[in-house]
Amino acid sequence: MPGKIVRKVQLTGGSTYIVSLPKSWVKLLSLKPGDEVEISQDKNLRLIVAPRTSDQKQEKAVISCENLKPDFAIREFIAYYMAGYVTVSLSCGKMKPEDRSVIKDAIRKRLLGAEVVEEDADSLTVQFLVNEKDLPISRAISRAATISQNMLKDVITAMENWDVDIAREVMERDDEVDRFYFYVSRQLSLSVSNFEILEEEGYNIAQIVDIHSAIKSIERISDHSSRIAGLIPQFNGQRDKDLIEFGKLVLDVYKRATSAFIEGRKDIANKLIEEDAKIAEMHRQVSAKILSSDSPYKISFLMASDSFRRISRYSMDLAETSINILAKRRMEYEELKD
Repeated sequence: MPGKIVRKVQLTGGSTYIVSLPKSWVKLLSLKPGDEVEISQDKNLRLIVAPRTSDQKQEKAVISCENLKPDFAIREFIAYYMAGYVTVSLSCGKMKPEDRSVIKDAIRKRLLGAEVVEEDADSLTVQFLVNEKDLPISRAISRAATISQNMLKDVITAMENWDVDIAREVMERDDEVDRFYFYVSRQLSLSVSNFEILEEEGYNIAQIVDIHSAIKSIERISDHSSRIAGLIPQFNGQRDKDLIEFGKLVLDVYKRATSAFIEGRKDIANKLIEEDAKIAEMHRQVSAKILSSDSPYKISFLMASDSFRRISRYSMDLAETSINILAKRRMEYEELKD
């Protein structure tokens, strides 16, 4: 079926306006006389016609395997979760109890609303009981950003005080950010067929790529905070003051990038992007000083410096995403005004 088909509006019965449905579309969806379709109106006054479905997406998936590897099963569950499936079953003969426990623990920790609803010796069924109304996309992104900011702040504190316990706790928090990343990805997948998920929050379909870019940047920043935390035990109590100051600068950059995105502040985003060259130069100087030192821990310090720089780059990506989203929001406004 081509992208656009022109139909004439016809009048029947003296008061009812009708438009015929394209035959190829009807056949593609296996519709027949008497079936119902849903008609909704978007913000541009366009009508969207779709086959009538239940309120909740009920797709089911089955993961089959012969020799169970927990990492494989976990990746599959996450993939189907992000794709919008409601129920996912794992069918695998001779499932070891310890492997089953690893899979269940990982799913519960990393996927919001995951509940094991059925299991036996050879199978495991998980249902994703997520109430999207209680957690809008914007709130999920905000929570993920708050957690990742605190991870970065605490990892700098752990570096200053060589606090291995705080570093270990920061690493554990990485799963919390993953939960929100997977959840937002799931909601964006569902929004392709249900525009209301986006429209209720003031987003539109053109902004899906930007929203995913934002949550992905936040997730990567938490990964690098966790990576730095994992390096702290290797510092063996040694502190690099320049590296710590660089980390504090990067934390400030990330906070401002988050504010630009959440508050819709293009001025903050543009100012931040202009500072990238200065941050790159500071990273170069800090890394060069570490490299020229005779510290036995300089490899670990260099890896931490690299992660701080990457966090600053992801912060710039978040700032650019803020500008892109605002531009597409303005474009929608101009279309409505016309």
